[in-house]
Amino acid sequence: MARSMEIVGEWWSMLVLRNLMLEGGTCRFDQLVESLGISRNILTERLKRLELEEVLTKQPVQEGGRRMEYKLTHKGWELMPILIGYAQWFDKWRPDPERSPLTFVDRKHRQPIQTLSVMSADGRRLGPEDILPMNSD
Repeated sequence: MARSMEIVGEWWSMLVLRNLMLEGGTCRFDQLVESLGISRNILTERLKRLELEEVLTKQPVQEGGRRMEYKLTHKGWELMPILIGYAQWFDKWRPDPERSPLTFVDRKHRQPIQTLSVMSADGRRLGPEDILPMNSD
């Protein structure tokens, strides 16, 4: 767990990933600077690390020039349940009376998604007493 946090656990990195996910997986550098209120040099560092870890890719905007856009990779998209889980946990345990919680909905039916939980291979919800860590070797 700690090793994964080295890659994506830094505060700004989590916000970059959140914004990319909320924007459908693609954002331009300037969009991220503006929406996050982050300095250009800090954003550059975080994007380089996420690109190095293959969580996102950088590519020129189709209209050419020096403008770049960042896209989540498959590896990056697989972080979505983790980020949603963080949001759901926070809204449950530290609700902010000044802001309404971010509700995630099913795009097709426009219904809120279920609270994330750990499931067994046969579909049962698991609690802490049901889980045993095991090394694969």
